[in-house]
Amino acid sequence: MTACYRDLRYLRLPAPEGLDAVRSFALDKLGLQLGDVANDEVIHFRSDMRNYALAFWKQETRPAIGLTVARREDLDLRAEALAPFGRVQRLDAEACRKRQIKDGIAVVAPNNVTIEVVWRPLTSGWRYHATRDAGITELGAVSLACTDIAGNESFWTRGMGAEVADWAGDAVYLNIDAAHHRIALYPSHRDGVLAVTWEVEGINNIMQNWYFFQKNQIPVVHGPGRQAASNALFVLGEGPDGIYYGYRAETAQGLPAGGPRQFQDVGRSHCAWGSESRAPEFRGGDNHD
Repeated sequence: MTACYRDLRYLRLPAPEGLDAVRSFALDKLGLQLGDVANDEVIHFRSDMRNYALAFWKQETRPAIGLTVARREDLDLRAEALAPFGRVQRLDAEACRKRQIKDGIAVVAPNNVTIEVVWRPLTSGWRYHATRDAGITELGAVSLACTDIAGNESFWTRGMGAEVADWAGDAVYLNIDAAHHRIALYPSHRDGVLAVTWEVEGINNIMQNWYFFQKNQIPVVHGPGRQAASNALFVLGEGPDGIYYGYRAETAQGLPAGGPRQFQDVGRSHCAWGSESRAPEFRGGDNHD
């Protein structure tokens, strides 16, 4: 069942070591804006008009991705489609309050990431204002590491209703809205969140952020480069929690004419410029092992 989502709404990550390190990284290094903070247990960061795009929960044990639907009844339709993939939980009033939504459901994907389908998430009435000018315009995409790539592709296409935009080897780019992809699945020796990128205004911001990463001793994992499938310019750096954070620009819109394409299982499929990657998931072939 194909779904119609409004957006990739948020990424929520555990912060078992506390919020100080991730707060400094998100504000001073990524260029996000501090949002709501709750009793030193939860911290939110803004990157556009939504009330938050990135959150860290100190007591959380599993990362979560939120996707917005247009109607409340869409939650029931999605719960029905997801039922074969595991227990679908209806979020109670307290869970919705903590997520700043009116209603929602949650299910655990095969790679042990919680997927939350939400309705009426909170939007801020105040303009986003970064602590540094990284050029951010919105939350771009989340990449997921998967030990069972086929199982995760089935979950996202049959259960979540996403459409395959392209494949690069066995890596899968998934379309949920106007952008080429908001979710990407990568074969890996581990499960979980691999990377998160923010959309920026253009190539100047990609290069500026690359220089900023180098100057501030943030290990550059991949890029600057251009993704073969989505045409997106990108650069990725490693965060204090082992997740890759970065930026993308000039991302293709919509699905490819004629349907999804199969790109070779080589590094050039992940960067058409030939940028080497420190992350095995972006190198193609057997390098994810």
